[in-house]
Amino acid sequence: MRWRKKIHKGRQETGVVEGAFSGWKVILNVDQSKEAGFRRLLQSGGAKVFSGHSVSLFKEATHLFADFSKLKPDDTRVNVAEAAAQGVNCLKPEYIADYLIQDPPPPMESYCLPEAESYLQKNTELGPGVSQKRKALGDMSGVKRSRIH
Repeated sequence: MRWRKKIHKGRQETGVVEGAFSGWKVILNVDQSKEAGFRRLLQSGGAKVFSGHSVSLFKEATHLFADFSKLKPDDTRVNVAEAAAQGVNCLKPEYIADYLIQDPPPPMESYCLPEAESYLQKNTELGPGVSQKRKALGDMSGVKRSRIH
């Protein structure tokens, strides 16, 4: 209900419609029986959901949702540590529903995948107000880059 009101208000004020997941670029690594449902939900909320989960997508992705406990032994598993090292928010799928329902949305840290926790701690030390992507890029390069406007 909260999101419907927010979307309606945005449409009235600016004419721009932004969904609950606008700006999210998502990699899914979940059980195939659930993947289609997650994909539809995220896309209907404005997210871009990538097909597959190759390492090359880590540069573009903002979120990765994985649940290895439900995958079959021969299913491909994404490299969560590598994704986290490149600044992707690596979370349990439960975050999606809780993000929609809870007001304010819950902290991502509570849903962090175990393989990504060490990267999360490094990123949060840099302080609030800096995006995860920017923090991770800063951590990896070690060199400050000038911004070109």
